[in-house]
Amino acid sequence: MKKLILLFFIVGITLTAGCTETGQRTSVEELSLVSSIGFDLVNDKEMRMTVGIPQPAGESPELTESYSVNTEMVSEGLVKLSSKTDKMIVINQLRTLLFSEEFAKNGKVTEIIEHFYRNPTVGNKVRIVIVKDKVEDVLKADYPENQHMDAYLNELFEPKLHTSFSPFTSIHDYMNTQTDPVYHTMVPYLEKKEGSLEVTKVALFDSEKLVDTISTEQSLLIQALVGLKKLSPIDIKFKDNETDKHLFLEQIESDVNIKGNKNIDFPKLNIDLKIRAVLVEYKGNRDLSKVDEYEKLEKEINKHLEREIKEILEKLQKLELDPAGLSEYFRMQHKGKWTEDLTKKVIASLDYKVKVEMKVLNTGTLR
Repeated sequence: MKKLILLFFIVGITLTAGCTETGQRTSVEELSLVSSIGFDLVNDKEMRMTVGIPQPAGESPELTESYSVNTEMVSEGLVKLSSKTDKMIVINQLRTLLFSEEFAKNGKVTEIIEHFYRNPTVGNKVRIVIVKDKVEDVLKADYPENQHMDAYLNELFEPKLHTSFSPFTSIHDYMNTQTDPVYHTMVPYLEKKEGSLEVTKVALFDSEKLVDTISTEQSLLIQALVGLKKLSPIDIKFKDNETDKHLFLEQIESDVNIKGNKNIDFPKLNIDLKIRAVLVEYKGNRDLSKVDEYEKLEKEINKHLEREIKEILEKLQKLELDPAGLSEYFRMQHKGKWTEDLTKKVIASLDYKVKVEMKVLNTGTLR
């Protein structure tokens, strides 16, 4: 037995030494480290694949070089791009995947993301973005105030408190929601505006296809229903209110309590949302030095937020989508396998009551 172990040890040492002597390590200078990859739709077979490659300072007049090819498969496209850059394409530094709205509506996003998700060299924190127009135009555009595209995109989709309306969807998050029969996928929606990039909406997916978008304000309310404790600032413009016009809330803490009636045939939910926030700025006719006026303003904020939540829930009911995971309160009590069809059934027939209780802690500028 000892002789057999010794034999295996000697063989292993020999093979390792052989690999070391004959193998060649590729230097960083011979690699193209891709930071972003974008996809546009060409036709039913081909897609337009664009990569962004950061360049070392001083080696290129452009801090991020971009290349594009038409291809039917991701691997084929990477090989074609390698011939364009004269270097081997490497994707272990990949940070962002971008898809045009047309591409996402065609139902091809999941196939692409699965390819990267299964690649062990790609991290699970790679962000996913939907682009209004062509991704190639976005990746090859000039941004005077943000010349380094790699750093610009990474900063734009790095989670921050003031942008917590966005789901900041990673490839891991995407695959989780795509395989979860309860939750539907949400992805940030990007637009190019006057020399800069801005997340203007959030895209909603039904299975593998983009079907609609919602505003960032509506997305923020969905984040609150999901259970996010700290929310980004809320900008409220009152409708049909002669007294209160406009206000801005910061340092928002939320706590949601949701109870269902456990009946998937006649589903009902009671949604209680408690919010504590700082009133930073106010425009209106109230004298907020008076306690009773303050209390009346809080009631107006409650009514406004309740109405906004009901509006987004009505839209989701028509689409039969559940990005907030409300059907989970019925799945927990269901005996047997839960399916996406059951989620759609619950959402489409859901009867709900919404109650918001806002507490303003202190104030900033009041006008």
